[in-house]
Amino acid sequence: MRTTKLVIAALVVPAALAAQLPTGFIPRSIALGGSYTSLARGWEAAFSNPAMLGATGRPSFTLGLPNVRVETGSNSYTLSDFEKYANKTLDSADKAYLLHQITRDDSVLTIRGIVAAAPVGISFGSIALSAYTTGQVEGSLGADAVELALYGNAERSGPGQYFTANGSGGTGWAATVLAGSFALPIGETALGRLALGVTYKRVLGHALGRAGVLSSKFQVNPNFVARAEGQAIYTDEGGSCGSRSFSLSASADPCSLNAGSGYGVDFGAVLQRGPNLTLSAVLVNALASMTWNTDRLVYEYTLDTLAERPDGGVDTLSESRTLRGAAIAGDPIARTMRDSLLANSGFSQLVRVGASLRKGWITLSAGGSVRIKQGLDEQPAQTISAGGELRLLHILPIRAGISSDLSNTVVLSAGSGIQLLGVNLDASIASISGSNRPGVIVGLGASLIW
Repeated sequence: MRTTKLVIAALVVPAALAAQLPTGFIPRSIALGGSYTSLARGWEAAFSNPAMLGATGRPSFTLGLPNVRVETGSNSYTLSDFEKYANKTLDSADKAYLLHQITRDDSVLTIRGIVAAAPVGISFGSIALSAYTTGQVEGSLGADAVELALYGNAERSGPGQYFTANGSGGTGWAATVLAGSFALPIGETALGRLALGVTYKRVLGHALGRAGVLSSKFQVNPNFVARAEGQAIYTDEGGSCGSRSFSLSASADPCSLNAGSGYGVDFGAVLQRGPNLTLSAVLVNALASMTWNTDRLVYEYTLDTLAERPDGGVDTLSESRTLRGAAIAGDPIARTMRDSLLANSGFSQLVRVGASLRKGWITLSAGGSVRIKQGLDEQPAQTISAGGELRLLHILPIRAGISSDLSNTVVLSAGSGIQLLGVNLDASIASISGSNRPGVIVGLGASLIW
């Protein structure tokens, strides 16, 4: 369907620059299974636990150079499936397997792409500043559409048999976050040395949208009929902007980078029991708000029909309408889609806890999280994680980790790097399996830590 394709394609571009910052954004965190709440250093603390800026042994100065996290995956196919069938001529058994992977569950093939990028971060003692861009894009195809792509129309060429594209659609969003963190060392208590921290985040929304098929039909017998009806709603990004304006608030100007704005406040605590054991807790988005400028929203409806007449002629019908801003409220269907899009357009609220134990060249970590409120970033309801790091020759860390959502997802991760004269280069990879969203995560980053 034309609308669906256009909207998904438009949303891929901003989302390719960003993805909602997950717990395991920093490459070291990814490699340790996300159990990083008690290990974050310097500028990283703004992403994991601001109280770590007040912990003993903290670096006096850190500079975060570009750090990137890429995730891709599907609800039906694993990385091994993509490797096996890419660039291969499919036989009947291959096609049957690929179709079965979709129809065994919800009869929809979903493919997602997530990229998170933090271009810069800096810390001086107990203060840190950082900036990162976030977002996500996801597209879905109904099982009928996949079957048509695999087999052509030969499988349903009998009288009255047809395919549909029902279940197809897409979602996407992108945002930038400017964060400032501060920690206050409280000092020794009966339980250990305590530090508290807070992070304030200014959120700038760039893009938000959704597209879906309302009805569709494709048949060849007794006459050829092709019909597609769909709708989409998305933020207007401006089609011919010579330059993009920037502000700290949402703007109705389609040439502005910001279609939404909001804030979030994280509170963290760290308890150090002796020189080796650290316990921590963070409330993510304890205070938060996110709004999108409804004047920037565009709603599109399209209906295209091509039908063969008994005499061999062809009848075509095309219908479309576009509504912008306040006009969307006057159409019940468009208004319902708008309200559904905006109902969950903020970011998740979480509680995270963690612990780390250092002994010589070995560091062990563990963590967990509970989601209080769901948001665009689609955090799991709960997680547990554990990881370990072995430092060889003082400069070569070897890392591994595991995490689970306690339901049907397991993530195995590993990574390494080099730490020499304050220069830190890190790389990690993780495999998501045992779920309806298998995939792979890759993290790369560099920083200076003194």
